[in-house]
This record gives sequence, C-alpha cells and structure tokens, in this order.
Amino acid sequence: MIENSIVYRNLKKYNFFRMSRAEGSLIWDMEGKKYIDFTSAWNVTNLGWNNPEVNEAIAKQTKKNVQGLLWGSDPIQEEYAHKLTSALPEKLDACTKATGGTEAIEEAMKIARAATGRKKIIGFKGSYHGQSFASLALGYSPQMVERIEPLVPEIIQLEFPTEKAGEENFKNFISNLEEMLIHRDVAAIVTEPGIITGWGSTLIAYPGFLKKVRELTEKYGTLLIVDEVGTGFSRTGKLFAIEHENVVPDMIALAKGISNGASAIGTVVGNSELFKSTFPYINIISTFGWTPISCAAALTTLEIHQRDKVWEQAEAKGKYIMEKLTPLVGNSIVDLRGQGMEIGIGLKDAETARKTIDVAFEKGLHIVVGAEHNLQIMPPLTISQKVLDQGLEILIGILRES
Repeated sequence: MIENSIVYRNLKKYNFFRMSRAEGSLIWDMEGKKYIDFTSAWNVTNLGWNNPEVNEAIAKQTKKNVQGLLWGSDPIQEEYAHKLTSALPEKLDACTKATGGTEAIEEAMKIARAATGRKKIIGFKGSYHGQSFASLALGYSPQMVERIEPLVPEIIQLEFPTEKAGEENFKNFISNLEEMLIHRDVAAIVTEPGIITGWGSTLIAYPGFLKKVRELTEKYGTLLIVDEVGTGFSRTGKLFAIEHENVVPDMIALAKGISNGASAIGTVVGNSELFKSTFPYINIISTFGWTPISCAAALTTLEIHQRDKVWEQAEAKGKYIMEKLTPLVGNSIVDLRGQGMEIGIGLKDAETARKTIDVAFEKGLHIVVGAEHNLQIMPPLTISQKVLDQGLEILIGILRES
C-alpha cells in the first residue's frame, strides 16, 4: 500500500496529496475534500485538469493506433511535428522524440557536444532541468547530490543574473560569460528564458538577459539551448517565452504542458541540418517517446492554445494576481515577482512558507512551496475569474494573518 511506501513517508512533510479526481481548476482528495488548485501539477495542466477536448482526442486515437516505431512514423506524429514547428521560428524546423523534460534536455546536450566537438556546458545555479546525472549537474546545489556524485563532468554552473541584482551585476555577468566563451570550448548554454521555474525560486533575469546570451553564443560558436519545459504553452503570457525577447535559440526543450498532462511526451525542437549532422554519432531514440496517443493529446493541446489565444488569458490574469498581492508587499510578502501566471511570493522565512501552505490546505487551497521561503503560484491558465477570486481570497487572508 502507498501509505507504507518510502516515497509516501518521505513526502508527507510536503503535503503529499492523495488525489481522487480533478476537473478544470479543482482537485479532490481521497476523503472527497475539494481544493482550488494553484499548481497545475507544476505547469502541466495549463488548460485545466482533464480538459475534455484533449481527453477526447486520446479516446479517438486509441481506435487507430497507440504505439509507434523507433525507425518510423505514424500520421499523427507527422501532423503534430508540422503543427509544432509551424508555431515556432522558421529556423526550428525539426523535432526529436522524448517522453519528458529530462530526456529532452539530455538529447539536447548530446546534440550540442556532437555538433560542436566541445565538452563544456554551462548551466545556472538553482535551476532545474531534470533527473538524469547530466541534467542535475546543470543547476542542482552540491549538498543535494553529494550522496550520488560524481555527476557528468565539464558542466559549469553560473550565478543567475537576477533583475534585482542590478545593472552593474548584469554587466559583470556578461563580461565574465564572454571571458568563458572566448576560448571556444563551450558546447552550449542551457537556460530557461529569463525566469527560473524549476526548483521554485521564480527568479527573474535582468532585462535583455536572453538576447545578450544569444549574441555571445552566436559570436563564439556556442549553442543556445532554451528550456521551455515550465514556461512553454502560454504560461508566461506568450505561447513560448522566447517571444518576450524575440530570441531564436539553437534548440528548445518542451514537455510538461505540451500534452496538458494527458500523456507523457517531450521534445527538442531545432534545426534539421543541425540534427542531421549529429544523429549518426549519437543515440537519439525513445521507445515510448511520441506515442500516437501522446501526439494526439499534444496536437489538440496546441490547437486549443492557438485557437483561444490562451497566452492572453495568462497575461491578463497574471497581472490581476499581481495587483491583488501587491498591497501586501512590505508586510507579509517580502518579495513579489513573476511573468504571466508564473508568480513567486517571497515570505520572510521557510517556516512561514510552510505554515502558509498548511493553513491553505485546511481552507481548501492547493499551493506549494517552491524554494525555501518562496510560494510558486501556477493556477491553470483557464481558471475562471470566480474560482481565481475564491483562491486569492483564501491566500490573501492567510498572508494577512501571518
């Protein structure tokens, strides 16, 4: 039984949630208690839990075919690949098959090393890109991996140049980065597009961060890999967050919201010539990557985002949430930051954050601590105004009393 499992015992202190069902912006536990969800399963169910159109697409696909070939394609796979690449800049015209974000990042790093002949890869401290030994090395803190070291070598972590650190700090960051790239031995830089969603810090980069990094990588022959696993599919107020600075990376990794949580799928989207030049030297296969079922879910998910311009909802509701929370800044809220409906609420310490989510659970609001004292607020982008207000009323009430 799950109650006796190691996983369950280890996660109880994090409000391990035994969910019985979910619909839209609501979830229910095993005892039948209803909660307003402000997590979207960490940026997965962007269109709401169990979106009926996405689920129906899966049901229809089960009557056609449910598994693909490692050495071939299925019509729904080809249709989705065309639809996805058409939604991205023209240069990004090919996809790899993957089952999720970790696998996609792993693929991208393999491609980068094979394409450049270089070994070094740069990531950022406090970022999260997956659970493999390579993806962990990009951003995981040393004390959290000391029992499983060594990780993959020649992966370098830099400090993330946050907006609050100021202009001088950003200038120093750019200068130091150029000093590293000038030797032309760095294969790639892996970064989220100006905001850290992984590990829950919700740190915002200094304005122009991604554009300046793109300039330097192009100058020195380093590839730019943008991780949009958490930011993709309308979360930040654009269909893809690279649109905020109009940056075209060499590769973009996608997962999480790609199928709205209906089926496991991930991908690296890049240039077909880049991929063709490296595939003979690396093993890019995935037995369960891009099953026809997952592609059916992903295709319908993308069509809904584009049809309903969900990113506009995310931008408007995100601004509304920030407006509601801003009066508490300087009192119970130490720091408030975000982009679209990816919002970080910095509290005075980890204990306060812990108590806040405990009380929220009691009152029927499902939220999570991101990193230490930061609450990462990520409601489904399609949440109704009524339910959003109900959730905010609970949250603001708790914060005022903390």
